[in-house]
Amino acid sequence: MRTERKFFSDQKKILLAEKEKIEQKIAKLKKFPKYGTDEEDNLQEMEDYGNNLSIEGQLEFLSKKITKALKAIEKGTYGKCNVCRENIERGRLKIMPYAEVCVTCKKNGQKK
Repeated sequence: MRTERKFFSDQKKILLAEKEKIEQKIAKLKKFPKYGTDEEDNLQEMEDYGNNLSIEGQLEFLSKKITKALKAIEKGTYGKCNVCRENIERGRLKIMPYAEVCVTCKKNGQKK
């Protein structure tokens, strides 16, 4: 039981740190790049800004998954597969602490 609480505590720290990093990256991406005033610079600014929007969307999606995992820790449901309700493998959670399904359900393509 103690090792389980420690595991969840460690996962929470990892998730909070990752969320902080993601939020910092999102804040940087929201700034419009300024390279100069000539036409080539303006084109590069627009291209980079468009690319940043795509990356920003992916980071926001990941941030939501992390928030969901943090809420699951608080509710005591963290580490349970959303499909089969069995425990998600600890190795999977260590690699992907915001995982919502176990390896078996993921392999079978099952989603909730």
